[in-house]
Amino acid sequence: MNYDSEANDSPDDEIDLMGAIEEARALRRADELETSQAQLLALMEDFPDHPLVLFEVGGSYDVMGEEEMAIPYYRRAIAAGLEGNDLQECLVCLGSTLRVVGENDDAVAILEQAVDEFPERNSGRVFLALAHYSNGDSELAVSGLLALLLETTKDEDILAYADALDYYKDNLDASLDG
Repeated sequence: MNYDSEANDSPDDEIDLMGAIEEARALRRADELETSQAQLLALMEDFPDHPLVLFEVGGSYDVMGEEEMAIPYYRRAIAAGLEGNDLQECLVCLGSTLRVVGENDDAVAILEQAVDEFPERNSGRVFLALAHYSNGDSELAVSGLLALLLETTKDEDILAYADALDYYKDNLDASLDG
C-alpha cells in the first residue's frame, strides 16, 4: 500500500486497520450505516491518507445517499494508490456515482478505465452501459449490454438467438427499411 502515515505503519497497525474496516463493512451490511460511517471517520483521524480507508469512507457516504460527499474520497483513494479488486470496485463506484450526479462524461471516462484495467470483471461494463445511456449514447449502451449478455449467458433460449443478437449488437438500426 502507498500511504503516508509514519505513526501507523507497523504490521500490527495494518492488521488492526483491516479488522476495523471489516467491522465497518459488517455494520454496513447489517444496515447500521451511521455506526459504520462513524467508525470509518474515526479511522480517518489515524489513517488520513490510507487508500482503503478513503475508499470505505467514500462508500459510506455513497450508501447513505450523500453521493457528492463520496466523490472526493473515491478520487483520493485512487490517487493514494488503491490496488487490485479494491481499485476496480472504487472505479465502478466512482463512475456510477458520477453518473448519478449528472457528470456523465467523467462517468464514462472512469468506467472505461475500469473496463480497460479490469477486463475480466463485468460490473464495469454494465455501469459503463448505464453511463453511455445517461450520456445520450443509447446505441453504445445497448450494444455493450448485448455483447456482455452474449459472452456471459447460459440461458439456452437466449443462446438460440445468439447469431441474430450478435449481428444486431453492431447493427441496432438494421431493418427492412434500410
